[in-house]
Amino acid sequence: MPAMKGSVRRAVLAAAWLVVAALLSLGAAGIVGAMAHQPGTASRAELTYVGDRAIEPGLAEAERLLDELSAEVAELSELGRGALGALTASNLEELEIAVANGEELALQIQDDTAFLRTSLQTLPGLGPQAELVLSPEIRRRHALALEALKATDGISADWSGLSSSAVAATRMAVLLVDHDKATGDAAIFGRSAKYKQALGKLTEADKILAEARTLRDGLAKTVDVATLTLWIDVNAEYDTALRKLYEAIVAGKGKVTDAVRDAFAAEKEARGHLPPDTRGLVVILSDIGRGGLNQAVIGIEKARGDLEAALGRLDTAEPSTAP
Repeated sequence: MPAMKGSVRRAVLAAAWLVVAALLSLGAAGIVGAMAHQPGTASRAELTYVGDRAIEPGLAEAERLLDELSAEVAELSELGRGALGALTASNLEELEIAVANGEELALQIQDDTAFLRTSLQTLPGLGPQAELVLSPEIRRRHALALEALKATDGISADWSGLSSSAVAATRMAVLLVDHDKATGDAAIFGRSAKYKQALGKLTEADKILAEARTLRDGLAKTVDVATLTLWIDVNAEYDTALRKLYEAIVAGKGKVTDAVRDAFAAEKEARGHLPPDTRGLVVILSDIGRGGLNQAVIGIEKARGDLEAALGRLDTAEPSTAP
């Protein structure tokens, strides 16, 4: 009997130790599981619930405004292509309208980008001193939204600088042709002894050259204008010499005076400095204008693609769900 009681006692103790070991194992597993579910993870969504609810309205509104910003960039792209079409068709009026509308829209995009960036940076739960805890998905959406805004940086400057140069270059090409016509008409009137009308045409040519100088100064910011400056100078020199000749003839009342001879010699010398025609310069200026607009349109298309790609990544980010 004592031997049997000892065996029973040992069996009971062994069973008890097995129960204790099992309980200890379960407790350790619970501790490990709890440690694995740190605050801010999907497994502990209750810990980020307050922070996620606080930031969600502002973040959702920012994402909506990003869609509107993308539509504005797409509209600017359409204006750029329209400006190129007007340039190809030599429709200066339509070109100027498209560029002006594009510049206004580009400034709006710049302002909207700055507003959105500030809004995103000041949402609740952000920064090292923030008391709220945000989920990884919320932080991902916020980072993607900020990244998307980089696509529109510089759009306004690109459009304003390059497109304005395109308009100036195209307008300059028109002025070159108009000036040649005005001076040519003055010469025709002069050969017919219609000196008053000839001097009027030369005054018209002077105004054209004054506008050309102003446009030349604007173009100088982006392109080499040495050839253009030389063209303006030699044509101004010739116009002045032709004017002095006609004035000398009028003052001499048709007689060949010394003043008329000197003026005639000066006109002949100035004429020798003129280029054969302006066709080459017109082509160069047209290429400058087309190149400037092409660069602007390419830059806008890249911004449009980058922004749409960023919005596509945002669409894959699911809004946070509260427990």
